[in-house]
Amino acid sequence: MHRLFAMFPAGRAGAGLLILRLVVALQWLALGGGCAHPVMAGTVVWLAQVLAVLLCIGIATPLLALLDAATALYCLGSHWPAAPPVLVMYGLMIANSVALALLGPGAYSLDAQFFGRRLIVVRTAAAPEPAVDSPDDEI
Repeated sequence: MHRLFAMFPAGRAGAGLLILRLVVALQWLALGGGCAHPVMAGTVVWLAQVLAVLLCIGIATPLLALLDAATALYCLGSHWPAAPPVLVMYGLMIANSVALALLGPGAYSLDAQFFGRRLIVVRTAAAPEPAVDSPDDEI
């Protein structure tokens, strides 16, 4: 998972990525169950809630964002003859999800805690004490 991220930016960039994660999660909650078959609507809404929580706390962010983009693309295809506002909403959901997948989760996520940079402190071994000759060794 570490190879998916170049770094985990903190500060303003990390706050921006946190906001982007929250926006994608809210979009997922608002539109995630909208294109499901009526039989599967309850399951899809439950799955949307779980995935939104995982996106908010930042676990497997690029993978979940790509899953979100693929789902929105499927919904866009199934709603294609719909009114333009619906198409724009799914288009924005795809754009935000792809941006999140490409940028990564940021420093304020569990991905950064699990896979972030580590400080490794190498302690040098203490020099061995010189051997002391005992008085019995002298002849």
